Amino acid sequence: MADVLTLHALDPSLSKGLAAYARRERKSMNQSAKELLASALGLSRRKPVTDHDADLAQFFGCIDDETWEKAKTILEDFEHVDEENWK
Repeated sequence: MADVLTLHALDPSLSKGLAAYARRERKSMNQSAKELLASALGLSRRKPVTDHDADLAQFFGCIDDETWEKAKTILEDFEHVDEENWK
């Protein structure tokens, strides 16, 4: 049988933070708390490095060349650095 731990009188900010983490990870608060404890104690395994190209393969080639050229033109402004903003 696994050990059981009950936490009493959690600080409201800790409780809200744990709840937000659980929602983000789409896990229960119990599972999230166990993962965070394991991580803090250095007991968790890191997630394996994934092949991001494979993860995104379904999106490759989704737009035609003409649309891509238009998009690049629109995005060109993001490459511009206004030196005055960095002084």
